[in-house]
Amino acid sequence: MSFPKKMEGRLREFYFRGSIVISEDLSPREKRELVAHAIGHHLLHAGNHLAMQKRIYSFGNYHEKQANVFAACLLMPSNEFGKYLKNRPRIDEIANSFQVTEELAKLRLMVWANFEKDITGRTAKAS
Repeated sequence: MSFPKKMEGRLREFYFRGSIVISEDLSPREKRELVAHAIGHHLLHAGNHLAMQKRIYSFGNYHEKQANVFAACLLMPSNEFGKYLKNRPRIDEIANSFQVTEELAKLRLMVWANFEKDITGRTAKAS
């Protein structure tokens, strides 16, 4: 379950008692991404839900990067993403098509280019 809530300061989302709480003043795309991001933390980092460095949220934190990649892949699945790329879309077109931010679309493209595409440009087959 997720629900929006008024939040102060830099806090945008948190996981509390089985619910994902997101800031109500975010765009629909940001809300989608934060829910997917929080699910990534829940599945990948059980027992490590709060990642802080020197009491300041760090985008560079390894767990945050993993949750971001999870969100990108969840919201832009490989099959659909690979097919969509055949028309060589711009980043804004990718973001609009999948209803995500351009930042997440760039991350998904980087993951696809480095880990899912073989040297010929075709999507690599899972072994």
